Amino acid sequence: MVVAVDAASAEAAAELAAGQPGWAVATAGVHPTEAAVADADEWRRVEELLGSGRFRAVGETGLDDFHKDVPLTAQRPSLHRHVEAALACDLPVILHCRDAFPALHDELRRYAGSPLRGVLHCFTGGAADAERLLALGLHLGVGGVSTYKPNAELRTTLRAAPLDRLLLETDAPWLAPQAVRGKRNEPAFVAHVAAALAADRGLELPELAAATTANAEALFGLRLAV
Repeated sequence: MVVAVDAASAEAAAELAAGQPGWAVATAGVHPTEAAVADADEWRRVEELLGSGRFRAVGETGLDDFHKDVPLTAQRPSLHRHVEAALACDLPVILHCRDAFPALHDELRRYAGSPLRGVLHCFTGGAADAERLLALGLHLGVGGVSTYKPNAELRTTLRAAPLDRLLLETDAPWLAPQAVRGKRNEPAFVAHVAAALAADRGLELPELAAATTANAEALFGLRLAV
């Protein structure tokens, strides 16, 4: 999943995905920490791209109260534009959240009962955050941070989540898993995330891999080359 942060990167993602059929798919959106989050022309470009049918998800969108360059007052309307576009296009939404889980839930709960679907990528919240997101029909993205030794509470939360609502990710080029921490993260390192999650849940690796692959295929409408 080649994730966009603005219109230009969405176009680049679509071109990359076109050259890697069966392996790469693209998203279109404006990341909440990008200055363009409040740019009406930028959003019109994203809408036009989404209308092309080349994208499998809307985003990355969400709320971020850690990086202070873009205020939450600008991020919230953008979040709703993305969610409404995802519903209109019948696509999943990719959500980012940092230091803003209560605020994100407050914004998303208005869509309760709607066909909203998507993933809170690189999930780092607690048990209550996971419960609220799962209740909205969303998936949780499991990445490298879940493998870090201090994050026992996160692993406990993920262990309690239904297996059919978990996706594996790397968030490359950042947050490499513990086994390769310090290196530039890359999609191949998702194998380390899979191995750690399987061990934590007491599953054989092929069982975990098959389940999370099926989850990704169902959520994003894929047929993966595995």
